[in-house]
Amino acid sequence: MRTKTKWFTGIVLVLYLLDILFFYKLPFGSTIFRDVPGDHWALGDIEYMYNEGLMRGRDKEIWNFYPAEPMTRAELVALMLKVDEPGLETVDLPKPQQISYTDVPLEHWSSGVLAEAEKRDLIPFRDVAGQPTFKPDQPVTRGELAQAVVKAVNVPLNTKSVDLPDIAGTPYEDAIKTMVNREYAKGNVDGLYKPDEIAKREQVASLFAQALQDLRPKDDAKEKSKKGGK
Repeated sequence: MRTKTKWFTGIVLVLYLLDILFFYKLPFGSTIFRDVPGDHWALGDIEYMYNEGLMRGRDKEIWNFYPAEPMTRAELVALMLKVDEPGLETVDLPKPQQISYTDVPLEHWSSGVLAEAEKRDLIPFRDVAGQPTFKPDQPVTRGELAQAVVKAVNVPLNTKSVDLPDIAGTPYEDAIKTMVNREYAKGNVDGLYKPDEIAKREQVASLFAQALQDLRPKDDAKEKSKKGGK
């Protein structure tokens, strides 16, 4: 009887470990997310954003991050609120009785997010001022992302000239210069920044992580004290 029990327990344990390896790909040789390999260029930034509770995967079961996928304007504003107030659960924000944008129904998941962001002056998009629409599901551009990081993290502007000819005169020129001068971002191999190009989730994670780790560094001693460490 004991032999059968041990055999059954062993089989269950093996299946459990295989399930973890297949679905979650935990740190022994891999990463938190199944679709972010160990040699991914933004691995550290993605894991930082996850560990800080700022960005998650999009699959509840398989934990895919979708690093090359775009982020919507509404999703970006939700992220900015989390950066502004660590620990904030944006899904718990109350729905407003009215909202400024005709293309955001009150039942839309982001209506509470956008209403709260307006109160905190955390709307980064220059094209919504005085306009009736927000375009919540439209993908974010690289220029808009730079502006979002500056606003959410309160990055001091550094508008020293940079060798990126395609940003001159664009709405987010100062924010992009700041990202480049502070070495959070850089242009492409062709010498351009491409501010109107759609930003990928990996780029969102990278810029926010770089700025947060630079301007809000953790006090290791305090962190250890909180956890009871030495």
